[in-house]
Amino acid sequence: MRWHLRRKFQVMERLFEKYLTPNAKFVDIGCGHGDALRLASRIGKSCEVWGLDINRAGLKIARERTPEALLFEGDMHDAAPLPKGYFDVVHEFGAAFLSRGWDILARTYMSLLRDDGILLWELPRRWSLGHISYLLTVAPKISDADTKAIRIWRSFLPSKYRFESDTAVTRALENAEYTCEVVENIPIWHFYCPKAVGPALDWLWKYFGDSMFDRLDEFSRRLWRREAGYYLVVRKKAACVDFPNVKIASSVSLLH
Repeated sequence: MRWHLRRKFQVMERLFEKYLTPNAKFVDIGCGHGDALRLASRIGKSCEVWGLDINRAGLKIARERTPEALLFEGDMHDAAPLPKGYFDVVHEFGAAFLSRGWDILARTYMSLLRDDGILLWELPRRWSLGHISYLLTVAPKISDADTKAIRIWRSFLPSKYRFESDTAVTRALENAEYTCEVVENIPIWHFYCPKAVGPALDWLWKYFGDSMFDRLDEFSRRLWRREAGYYLVVRKKAACVDFPNVKIASSVSLLH
């Protein structure tokens, strides 16, 4: 977990440094305990930072950690409390695989962006080690009503997690009803570590340091040459409409 989070935040930090311009309006969808919010506040000191999450307990922690952020309780599928066409950067990490439809997410996220705004969207890679590991674990708790029995039952359902192909992601962006272009596709590698192995690796890390995780990461790549996920950087373009009520189709291609 230490290694995965370090890699995750290294990539996130580089993207924030690149796209969080002075006075930018930034929103983190599925902000959880506020990790990305804290990083965005540190990098973009003059930025306006917003967050949205459905988990009330997580939002309470985020408010304590990032008192400067504007935080709202809401569903990422509609983001109802957030203003449309307002943000320079919309960010989401680690929530898409719980969604009921990435086409809905793409439409919602694009609606929040101003023209030329940037979507930083982390997506899990289909049939990666991450995908396989999720299939072998108990479904996550997504509401307060979720008991262990319900989670175990839901673990056998096809809708437990959503991992889409590149074609499906492209289609989701095309169906978002906004003109956009993919400007970057940044892979994120990490090995899968079951909970039972975590304490042992944590102990080894204290004595062997990051070099051990470097070797495990390289072994993971050789074992299954498909990254666990990737950041898709998408720019919303201003639609050029010559006639009223004419819909301009999106032009999207995934870069590798």
